[in-house]
Amino acid sequence: MDKNENERLKLIRKALGYSQLDFAQSIGLTQGGYSDIERGKNGISGKVKLMLINIHKVNISYLDDKRGEMFYIETPPDQPEVVNTTNDPNEASDTKDRMIELLQADIKRLNSERDLYIELLQAKDKTIAALERQLKK
Repeated sequence: MDKNENERLKLIRKALGYSQLDFAQSIGLTQGGYSDIERGKNGISGKVKLMLINIHKVNISYLDDKRGEMFYIETPPDQPEVVNTTNDPNEASDTKDRMIELLQADIKRLNSERDLYIELLQAKDKTIAALERQLKK
């Protein structure tokens, strides 16, 4: 019986010798969030896949449908890193374009979060100032 991508992710984690907590932290997740992925409660997002590629050199073709090896071989330091899990140059270009899309979406999301935090801080500052004025009365 073939394992699904959640089970293959668990195999990858164990092959690397990580606990759930350490592996989760290495890819920017909480242990609980990562555990939900391993148990199949949640899927593996594009952001997580991007982290798996960049941090742990995971072959996403292996993760998605068990094609190829678990990890890809790192390119020499003097060459640019390209994630190409097949011999098809179009697929490598598509993968790079998809990674750029994911990063742009993350930038947009993080900018929105930052703006929200700034608004919350400003509201808290106003509340503090109002309370301090009331104390002085």
